[in-house]
Amino acid sequence: MNEKIRDLQKQIESEEKKISNCDHNWGKSFSNPDTKLEPYGLKTVGRGSDVWTEAEGYRDVEVPRWTRVCTICEHEDHAYKQKPIIINKGLEPDFD
Repeated sequence: MNEKIRDLQKQIESEEKKISNCDHNWGKSFSNPDTKLEPYGLKTVGRGSDVWTEAEGYRDVEVPRWTRVCTICEHEDHAYKQKPIIINKGLEPDFD
């Protein structure tokens, strides 16, 4: 059993070294929307002079996101903004 654990740990170390030393050969980026919780409504909580407001609830909101994956180590990189392309006057993901 201990031998199997050592073999798996060596595999993990090998994969971690491969990822940390990778020069990243990025594949084509693709749209991959993300969701985040957004509060809605306000309610007053507390009594007397100790009063504050809280959200009445939360809902899922879709956030635009683009992903690119390294073809060597399969590391994922995400961008939430776009930048203009001057040549064809379009937009591309901003992975900076």
